[in-house]
Amino acid sequence: MNAALGVEALKLYRAPAARVATAVLVLVLPAVSAAMVAVARSGSDSPLAAKARPMLIGTGWDAYLGMLAEIVSVAMLLAVGIVLSWVVGREFAEGTVGALLALPTSPRQVLRAKLVVTLVWALGCGLVAAVVAIPGGLAIGLGAPDAGALRATGRLLVVAVLMTLLALPLAWVATVLRGYLSGISTLLGIVVITQIVTAAGAGGWFPYAAPSLWAGMGGADAAAAITPVQLLLAVPVGLVGAWAAAHRWQTAELV
Repeated sequence: MNAALGVEALKLYRAPAARVATAVLVLVLPAVSAAMVAVARSGSDSPLAAKARPMLIGTGWDAYLGMLAEIVSVAMLLAVGIVLSWVVGREFAEGTVGALLALPTSPRQVLRAKLVVTLVWALGCGLVAAVVAIPGGLAIGLGAPDAGALRATGRLLVVAVLMTLLALPLAWVATVLRGYLSGISTLLGIVVITQIVTAAGAGGWFPYAAPSLWAGMGGADAAAAITPVQLLLAVPVGLVGAWAAAHRWQTAELV
């Protein structure tokens, strides 16, 4: 298992998709959030300012990190979903899955190594994004971080964890349909369905929508209406998806 973890970590480190996703998560998202908050606080009547103000919940660091959490709730699912689909699906698309079966490490352990490495990478990106956000907040004049900043950072990290877990079923999709493009296509379908379910008013009980609403995507009232039970629905979805993918790798004909 340790050997598999090392190999999968090296693959992920060298993957262009993972490098781009890392840059977006840890650098672009905090910068965009800081820019949007700065525009919203500027008093401008531009279209961008008009769109940014309703997304702010609270003031100061709470509003800024809340904005980042809203953006992360969408970007984390997309970034992790694409990377995970590639990590699993590339073995089928590039015809390397047969070589994996010849290794002393079992197929289930190989898949587990892929999931663990991707999870560690994704959660690390979420943590680094929260750290990088601090100089961004200082740059737009929010002053020293306060208690609101600590509370908002906790929410940001919870959202990052939940959206990462929700990407895990894509490993099963990429396995069953034998390719990373199928996983990415499914991911796009999930995003569309999430928008439809949220617009219909049932987003609170849809695991892929609840973290975004809790982060503030639907406004302060929608965020306050989300319960811990609704948020925790992401956990069984992720665990079942991971188990199904591992089971498939162990029992199915992969070649």
